[in-house]
Parts: sequence; structure tokens; C-alpha cells
Amino acid sequence: MLIYVGLILGVLIAGLYMYRKDILFLLKKEETNGVIVNWMAGSEKGKKYFYPMIEFSPDGISNITFRAEERCEGTPLYAPGTKVIIKYLPTDPEYRKVVYPKG
Repeated sequence: MLIYVGLILGVLIAGLYMYRKDILFLLKKEETNGVIVNWMAGSEKGKKYFYPMIEFSPDGISNITFRAEERCEGTPLYAPGTKVIIKYLPTDPEYRKVVYPKG
């Protein structure tokens, strides 16, 4: 019985460690406005993809510009200048999620 309890606790601790940033994000995320400043083109297996380049300013930090992981095929979905919402960890602004406008 004690072995099972130890095994369960070990798996639980390992899971918490592996997903600590996801858990912190759910509990402590902050929101700010961002903007699509440009699009970066790339191709893969003959298909052309576009990645939005987004700029935002977390509290107390100068502007950060990054290439979003999301991509679209063919043509960009939004024009440069489109406003987006950035949800980020205040202790690690590199850990973020982008909320795009609907439609």
C-alpha cells in the first residue's frame, strides 16, 4: 500500500514540475494590448505560410517583438496594425498566448 502512495505522489510531483509554467499561467497571467506589426513568410513542403510578428509592452519592460507560433496558409489573415490581446506571465514575458480578433 505504501508503495502505491509513494508512486502516486511521485507521479503527481513530476506532473506539477513538468507543467509548472502552465499552472502559473492559469493563476498569475496578466493581459496587455499588442499589435501585429508585420508578417514573416515561410514555406514548407511547397506551401507558403505566414507568421504574425507581434509587438507588446509588458509592465515595466520595453517593447517586445516576437514571431507568433500560429500561422496561416496562403495569405495573412489580418492587416498590419491589427490589435491583439497578449496574455503573459509577469515573471516570464516569453511565456505568452495571443488572442486574435474574431472574424
